[in-house]
Amino acid sequence: MKKFPFLLAIIIAGVIGFTSCEKGAQLYDANIKVFYPQGYGEELAVGVNVQVQNTISGQVFDIVTNSSGLATVSLEEGIYKVSATQETDDYYLNGITENLTILTTGENNWEVHLVASSKKGGLVFKEIYYTGSKTSAGSNYYSDQFHEIYNNSDEVIYLDGLCIGLTLPLGSTATTWVNGDGSIMDRIPLTFHALMFPGTGQTYPLQPRTSVVLAMDAIDHKTDPLGNPQSPVNMAGAQFETFIEAPGKDTDAPQAANLTIMYTTSATMVDWLHSVSGQGVILFRLPTGLNWQTFVADPANFMTQPGSTSATLYMMVHKDWVIDGVECNRPEEDKRFKRLPTSVDAGMTWSLATYNSKSVRRKVEKILDGKVIYKDTNNSTNDFLNDQTPTPFVHPTAVDL
Repeated sequence: MKKFPFLLAIIIAGVIGFTSCEKGAQLYDANIKVFYPQGYGEELAVGVNVQVQNTISGQVFDIVTNSSGLATVSLEEGIYKVSATQETDDYYLNGITENLTILTTGENNWEVHLVASSKKGGLVFKEIYYTGSKTSAGSNYYSDQFHEIYNNSDEVIYLDGLCIGLTLPLGSTATTWVNGDGSIMDRIPLTFHALMFPGTGQTYPLQPRTSVVLAMDAIDHKTDPLGNPQSPVNMAGAQFETFIEAPGKDTDAPQAANLTIMYTTSATMVDWLHSVSGQGVILFRLPTGLNWQTFVADPANFMTQPGSTSATLYMMVHKDWVIDGVECNRPEEDKRFKRLPTSVDAGMTWSLATYNSKSVRRKVEKILDGKVIYKDTNNSTNDFLNDQTPTPFVHPTAVDL
């Protein structure tokens, strides 16, 4: 989904929807300002949903802004996360500010900056199955992973030149790819293999409201001798495969087209592995006219990890190039850390365990003329269902409430 780089401030306010606190606890006022993107054109935000969460206790306060432009919520001591969302006719607006500490002396003035995303359709991840499965012997099996990509628009979209990559860090550590003020960098570091769909420009059309499946191994994992009878999926019908050529490893499935390897951080890695504990994944395109070989040949497009002595170079993708991104994360709340900028994904999704044969699947917002329109607010906390039975190639027949 196209992102809009705006920044124009405006104050919002609201009334508390849920305010239960520990009985007898000292309360302190917190004043919240939410800023619209530049150039948005509005002066006073009315009807913005603001959620304040105590990150220790999990206690949540829901606020809806009113016309006064003032918002005060009474909170006990603690650390809080504030998120704000609003939907207009043309945009979804999301913002989040974390690690806010209540001051017992002085004023608690907090800010949330909204990012706008267009409602126009495009390519989205319909379903991501990354957790893997268990074999009958109790061992771990991950070769049945897949990513399903859906055309959520009313126009044909060509997959030729579309790129896909996995983010760093993988799981339960906070990202070090931040600016001096602590905000996540505008460029996203990719680890393992960065891949690109083949084609000459119009080789692989994706029709409106249809999908393709990108499999790690495009075989029937339930019946193939190299598979896992306990796997929940048959990937023999996958149109694309992330085949990584290596002696004595996988067989190249002839019916599935292979993606082009643009760059890898590990020449010895023989699978395109989405971490089973959760990892951000993005779809992106290089700017028009920029050849991928030219891009990867330019040292300016790579960085070593901040704070690390490792010489490994990671390919950096600007957030404005991202078409869709999903922050798959750990199930434990204290181990969920953001790696994608808010403009790419303002939330996150997760599965409850590794190797549990479950996927995360985008919610159905509408079904028009028998065709699914998936929810896409650029906030995967709201957009995805957790721990689903994988349904590659199949689209729901009912709206998800």
